[in-house]
Amino acid sequence: MKRDPMELTTARLLIRDWQPESDAAAAIAIYGNPAVTQWIGDKSLDTTVAAVQARLKRYCDRAKDFPGLGCWAVLDQETVVGTVLLMPLPNEENAPSGKIEIGWHLRLESWGQGYATEAAQAVMTYGFDTLQLDQIYAVTLLDNDRSVKVTQRLGMMELGISHDYYGGHELRLFCRPATTEPAR
Repeated sequence: MKRDPMELTTARLLIRDWQPESDAAAAIAIYGNPAVTQWIGDKSLDTTVAAVQARLKRYCDRAKDFPGLGCWAVLDQETVVGTVLLMPLPNEENAPSGKIEIGWHLRLESWGQGYATEAAQAVMTYGFDTLQLDQIYAVTLLDNDRSVKVTQRLGMMELGISHDYYGGHELRLFCRPATTEPAR
């Protein structure tokens, strides 16, 4: 299914579709850094251009059957600083669970600048206002305190520890219903 290109803007950021051919070098700064990938389920560190292009293509392909959902590049000015996604949350068999997940991956140099919160808030607003989602979920590794703080700033409620997603890994589960306002 062909979908419209994504383009959201915030005060500082542009959120757009990944372009695997031209964005691979920028994505290596994210997915080639062990400080970043330690927090992501896929810890493969193959940082060849071909491997990263394949990763970006997988991200794009995951959204084909889900209109409006995707995994997008986050840019500050002209620089790719990270990824934000709004995708079906995979269950313990890695099939769609029926829940929609928001997530973010930022290059190390972009941590601590509010980009994850800013990009995720824009995508959550899109999910609630445009896609009419009732709720959006997030999962983090147990000790990923930085991402937990982002979920708190987004107004998400912690639902506890779960083994129901991403192949049964132990994760912290968060949710925000459409009617909840983000923390200020």
